[in-house]
Amino acid sequence: MQSTFEKKPLPGEIHTPVRHIDHATYVTALEKEKDFIDTWAKLGFVEHWRGDCVRYPATHIALVSGVSDEYPWATMTGLSISDDPGSPVNEFVRRYGPGLQHVAYNIGPNSDMDDVYEKMKENNWDFMTPVLTYHDGNEGRLRQMFIAPTIPFGPFTEFIQRLPGKDGKPYSGFDQMNIDDLYEEYENYSKSLDSKK
Repeated sequence: MQSTFEKKPLPGEIHTPVRHIDHATYVTALEKEKDFIDTWAKLGFVEHWRGDCVRYPATHIALVSGVSDEYPWATMTGLSISDDPGSPVNEFVRRYGPGLQHVAYNIGPNSDMDDVYEKMKENNWDFMTPVLTYHDGNEGRLRQMFIAPTIPFGPFTEFIQRLPGKDGKPYSGFDQMNIDDLYEEYENYSKSLDSKK
């Protein structure tokens, strides 16, 4: 008997090899950064990556816990904060309060992200971005695509793929250019939703 993960998709179905949740990212006010990090530190999380974006000023922080066979971490959570009152991060906080902004699902390295993207679009998934790709100096690749929110500046969903570099290790961080590209589309898409009210 085949498991649900091995069954062949029906015509029109999307067989997306989502393996696990890659990370969940929260947003909060800038002055709450220390409280957030301290709370997660009590649960065993440590800072793994921090990036400051320029076009859409914000700091994005990845906190990790545990180890796995595949990554240098088993569980990841994130925090996005901004000192720009007009940033999309602060617009989320202003409208809905601090909280979970997005969940990212990990796509296996043997899947073709471009093919997954096209099949999802054919099945009426609404994307904010195309597949965004970042290559690091070790030839590792980060591939991401983002589903549009249903409310302006609201929560959204990410699909992420971390491909190995020359050392065989999957890309484990993030890229500020991809994040800025996301936030440009997030703001534009949210403003278009606002204009339809």
